[in-house]
Amino acid sequence: MAAPLLAVAFAAPASAAPEDVTVSAEVQGNDVQVTFTNNTEQPVFCNLGIADAADRWDRVYDEYFVFFPDDDPFTVTVDDGSYQIDWFCDEIQGSESWGTSRGTAEPIFFTLPFVPDDGDTDDGSLGNLDPGALVGVLGALAAGSLVLGSS
Repeated sequence: MAAPLLAVAFAAPASAAPEDVTVSAEVQGNDVQVTFTNNTEQPVFCNLGIADAADRWDRVYDEYFVFFPDDDPFTVTVDDGSYQIDWFCDEIQGSESWGTSRGTAEPIFFTLPFVPDDGDTDDGSLGNLDPGALVGVLGALAAGSLVLGSS
């Protein structure tokens, strides 16, 4: 099962269409897959920083690049710990910009090790629960003899 999406579609400034540039991140193990979606039809100049969540200037990853509309996602591997992702993108020929350092998005926070939901508890089923055990617990509740906590 894929890890949950940590962040999606940060809004662009009021003068730009919200769907022009968006960012999302997905965590799998110690890999963080980052997707910049560029719908501007022009390359944008971007920066992505992954930093210790307690000190956003203590970056474990800091990269500047030109991102084209058809570029693929990329993956960054980080050690266990708590992190935040800050980013920005600016038009190369224009004045529009997006990102956390531009005031249009919030940082993306995540902690590793990330333990994905294995799907066994969120599908509404009782799994391998023995119906006899459930009847026994319900009977104990009816009789008032089930004790929770310490005795």
